[in-house]
Amino acid sequence: MSETYDVVVAGSGAAGLTAALAAATSGARTLVIESAGEIGGTSALGGGRVWLPANGTPENAGDSDELANRYLDQIFDTRYEAMIRTFVREARVMAAFVEKHSPHRFVVCPNYPDYHQDRAGATRGGRCFDVAPVDLRELVPEARAVRQPPGYSPITHAEWEKWRYPAGMDRELLADRMEQGIRTGGVGLVAALLDGVVRAGATVRTGTALLGVLTGDGSGKGDGLGKDDGSGEGEGDGIVTGVRVRDGAVTGVRVRDGDGERIIRASSVVLATGAFDATDELRHRLLPAGLGVSASAPSDTGIALTVADDLGLPVDNLSEGWWMPMARPEGDLVDGRPYPRGLVRERGVPRQIVVNRQGRRFVDEAAPYNEFGKAMHRLEPGDEAYLIFDEGFRERYPLPGLTPDGPLPGHIVTGADLATLAARIGVDPDGLAATVERWNGFCAEGVDHDFQRGANAYDDYYGDPWQEGNRCLGPIDRPPYYAMRVYSGVIGSKGGPVTDTAGRALTREATPLPGLYAVGNAAAFWTRDGYPGPGATLAVGMTFGYLAGLDAAR
Repeated sequence: MSETYDVVVAGSGAAGLTAALAAATSGARTLVIESAGEIGGTSALGGGRVWLPANGTPENAGDSDELANRYLDQIFDTRYEAMIRTFVREARVMAAFVEKHSPHRFVVCPNYPDYHQDRAGATRGGRCFDVAPVDLRELVPEARAVRQPPGYSPITHAEWEKWRYPAGMDRELLADRMEQGIRTGGVGLVAALLDGVVRAGATVRTGTALLGVLTGDGSGKGDGLGKDDGSGEGEGDGIVTGVRVRDGAVTGVRVRDGDGERIIRASSVVLATGAFDATDELRHRLLPAGLGVSASAPSDTGIALTVADDLGLPVDNLSEGWWMPMARPEGDLVDGRPYPRGLVRERGVPRQIVVNRQGRRFVDEAAPYNEFGKAMHRLEPGDEAYLIFDEGFRERYPLPGLTPDGPLPGHIVTGADLATLAARIGVDPDGLAATVERWNGFCAEGVDHDFQRGANAYDDYYGDPWQEGNRCLGPIDRPPYYAMRVYSGVIGSKGGPVTDTAGRALTREATPLPGLYAVGNAAAFWTRDGYPGPGATLAVGMTFGYLAGLDAAR
């Protein structure tokens, strides 16, 4: 016997759960399906922060829709002005809705700057929100099925600002939280959203993979909508095959679970299945050359592109992603696959630089990770990048898989002198020696004349707060010396079906396909290559998830 729901949400990340929360609280019979065995997708693997401009908090005083729009207009693609305006207007509404219908509480980060401090409308804090700790013991049992990333620690952002480095961490407190089931970050965000979704009456199932969306008579591509009309439209991306949607509406989904394949009837389907970059073939074919690793959940395989292909829907922004330099510590696994770690805070502290194989710096190391990622894309084909640091760094600052009091892991190379280190990592020794000498001179002067590291509020935020002067500069002069390979990575691709301001998937005629929505990294992100501030990915996904859920329930 087939099941019937009003709304099926495919994907259990923050965007999908927000859509499900909006639909279920509106009275719609709602089902959430997740292909993995755990809840949360890529959202649970991240920091959980959300970027909410013009939010009305005292810490955000002076901000406004006008300022936020001015800022975003300089970063995003202004062809999508309606999407920008909708996001700025509705993000705070979404946040209030989430707090009303779930135990999640947004905690403002008053000192966390926007990423582009040189743009009009940027703020030095107050737009980013962290996750208040949640106690799994007080949530629905399903919350215990939320996935956790390798090396997870239930620390809040305010605590990180206070403690910063391993020597200052309250390890007893963090260990107690882990044992008691208190969670923060992406894990806490997803757990709190999930609690709201379940209490609103929605059904949530793991191990249930979306195979396709049905329209018309439910034949898989529905009412002949899968037939190629010979126009050849949409073939340029290698994803859309030229089929066109002429009529029809969503009637359900085809899924696979432990009992095999079956059909679930629904009048609305929200695609919140995440990015496509966990699929090696799509990542290598569509994203920039040299992109080595993905931190998306392994379940982010691009099913939304398959749905768009089946239904002849236009897709966009396939070559863009949320870029991130990454490390690859040994033994870190997610769903049995090696999992990289993003490099964010580590690049702002003193006593380290990043060089290419010629031993030369190529970027402000402390730059926002999206901009650092773009710089890596500009490296010559086959080039590599290494973070170079000394014993002074080793004694004070952490890296993924490395703490000051821990053993040296396999992904860290060491040498008694710079020449030995260069030989071991395949970097030009003369180039490295000259670069370190030049860097040390900048540190003595307090100014990075090559890339101006530490000269803006964002860089300074991640510098060492206990260091006077430029908090991002520090010499590399205490042997032994160390190197860690830095990989060009992505924390989510941005390509998918084109949508409108309600999250509705559009046909080639720019009209909504009745009953189909796409949100988060499953949709075509109108942000293009922009990244305005910490938590923007989740903010956009959750805001349009909220709007899609409301519309789907009507």
